[in-house]
Amino acid sequence: MKFTAKLADGDVNISKGNPLKEAAWLVGGLITILALLYIGLGFVAGLVAMHLPVKAEVWIGRKISAGFQDRSNHYLQQHLDGLIGALPADSPLHAYTFRIFLDESEKVNAFALPGGSIVVFKGLLQTVGSENELDMVLAHELGHFAHRDHLQAMGRSLLVVVGSWLLPGDQSSDILPWIMGKLERRYSQKQEAAADSWGLDLLNRRYGHVGGATDFFKRLAGNGKTHLAYFLATHPHPEDRLHRLETLIRQNGYAVRETIPLKKGWIEKRAE
Repeated sequence: MKFTAKLADGDVNISKGNPLKEAAWLVGGLITILALLYIGLGFVAGLVAMHLPVKAEVWIGRKISAGFQDRSNHYLQQHLDGLIGALPADSPLHAYTFRIFLDESEKVNAFALPGGSIVVFKGLLQTVGSENELDMVLAHELGHFAHRDHLQAMGRSLLVVVGSWLLPGDQSSDILPWIMGKLERRYSQKQEAAADSWGLDLLNRRYGHVGGATDFFKRLAGNGKTHLAYFLATHPHPEDRLHRLETLIRQNGYAVRETIPLKKGWIEKRAE
């Protein structure tokens, strides 16, 4: 048999498939891989948040709170120390050394930082009306510590934060605003309810009654001022929390007595 050479067709290097279809498959595959990585990181971050040793959390907290060291407040620290003193002897919160810092912002808010630090905004101090009311807010934040909500709120960013500090150089000043944004965001309804319940019990341990526990939320629920909009954007509606607290007070048989007014001169000094 005689072999006869033939010239190759002009389309020998042209794929028989559809380029658009192949591109779609590639993009779809990449998106799927990224989605799986995102979900996986979320799972890992959740495990890290729940099982991170307190010493490691304190190390992270020192990095984050470095920019707040000049914002300590003696009056707020006294209130926080009083609540810590009322904790049960076996409370895991005794492993922390709690510090409280004042931010001059007019926001009506407070939030927990990893490692035992609590940031209170000036706007919140201008809203509370009694020592009991202030302590309920602080006890609520301690409730987030007890349930490690502050670490879970950081989510995947917790891994990013740890990784950034393992790299050469100091990124603390650059990353702090981003971390604060994560920690100020809304907790889930379940987390807020659990922190309210925990805080209510601590308030009862501190004073022997829960007078003032609902005052903050009553005031917010009936106040339409613009500066309260931030609180409403980052927390469940105060009316919902008010009803839930009133139900808990009835169910647990907590006594409700007179509150302690803020000490004379404290209102002027509390934001110094």
